[in-house]
Amino acid sequence: MQIVAGNNLNHQWFYDDLIISEFRVITAESLCNLHYSSAELLQINWFYNIVKIQSCFYLIGFVNSEETVRKIKLPDNCDSSNVIVLGNDYKLIVVDKSLCKIWVYNLEDETECKCISLKIEAPEECSVKKKKLEDHICKVSLLNDSILYLTEAGSVYCGLLPCYVDTTHCVGKVIDVQCGYEHFILLTDTGLIYTWGNGRRLQLGHGDISNLEIPTEVEALAGVKIIKICAGGWHSLALSEFGDLYAWGWNDTGQLGITANEKYSCSLPSLVDILDSDTVNTKNVKDIACGSKFSAILLEDKSVWTSGNNNYGQLGISTDIKCITAFRKVYQCTNDSKLMCGPWTTAIIDK
Repeated sequence: MQIVAGNNLNHQWFYDDLIISEFRVITAESLCNLHYSSAELLQINWFYNIVKIQSCFYLIGFVNSEETVRKIKLPDNCDSSNVIVLGNDYKLIVVDKSLCKIWVYNLEDETECKCISLKIEAPEECSVKKKKLEDHICKVSLLNDSILYLTEAGSVYCGLLPCYVDTTHCVGKVIDVQCGYEHFILLTDTGLIYTWGNGRRLQLGHGDISNLEIPTEVEALAGVKIIKICAGGWHSLALSEFGDLYAWGWNDTGQLGITANEKYSCSLPSLVDILDSDTVNTKNVKDIACGSKFSAILLEDKSVWTSGNNNYGQLGISTDIKCITAFRKVYQCTNDSKLMCGPWTTAIIDK
C-alpha cells in the first residue's frame, strides 16, 4: 500500500487534485490493465514516477508533453531482476548490475540512447596502475544531475560517465551513498559518514562553506554510530543506532526541523528534538527521508512527522501553511512502513 501527500500536477498519483495536501491511500487497483495494487514504487520525480509491476517497469505521469503510462523497454539481454531503473527530468537511466552497463535514454527522443560501461577498478597500493576487480553495482543514487554508483565491494563512482571516487582513506566498507543537488554523502559499515561536493549552504557538515573534492569525515559525529543517511536538496540527515536524528545544512524553510520559531541554518550536525505539545517525544526515530526542501521521519510508534516547505502539500497538511520549522506529527500508520520522498512528495509505503 502507498499513502501519499504532495505534488500531483502530472497526475502521477491518479487523483484529479493537482495537490494532495493530506495523506491519501493510492487506490488505483487497475490502470491500463495493470494491477497497480501490487506495484513497487522505485522513484518519485517531478514529472513522473517509476514503478515495477511483476517483472516490468513503468513510467507513470507526464513525459514529453503527454500524460502517460509507459512500459519501459529494457535493453536486449537485460534481466528485469538484475537492473536498476531511475531517471530525472530529461533522462531515463537503466543499469545492469552484473554487466556494469549503463543505458541513458533521452526522454524527449527514446531513439537517442547512449550505452556506457562502468569499468570496475581500484587503485593498487603504491602504484599508479590499476587492477580490475570482480565486482557488481548494487545501488545507484540520482538527484537532478548528481549521480553516484556503489558496488558490492564498496567502491564508489560519480557522474553519468562514471569516475572512480577514492575512498581508501575512509574507515570501513562503504555501504550506502546519497546525492543532494550539489553534495554527496557516504556511510561506512563502521557507522562513519563522509561528505564532499559544494558546501556553500553548509550541507557538508564541516562547520564552514568550503567545497571538498574528496569524501571527508564529518568529525562532529565521530563516536556516534550512524545507520542511515539521507540527502535533501541542500541539507542532510543522519540516523544513529540509538534512534537519534541529526540534521545540518540549509534551513531556509525549516527543513532541518530543529526549532519551532526560527529558520537558522546549521554548519554542523545538530541533534533534533521531536517536540510533542512542547514536551520532548522520547520515541526513537526508525526511518528518515528528504525532499528538496523538506524532511520526513518515522518514529517507532509508527507515527510520521514532517518539517520544511509545504508549497505542494508534501508535509501532509493544508497548503495554507507554507512551511513549518519543527517536526509535526501528520500521520499515524497502522502497518510497518518505510518512507520515500520525491522533490515535492512524501510517500509512506508498507514493508
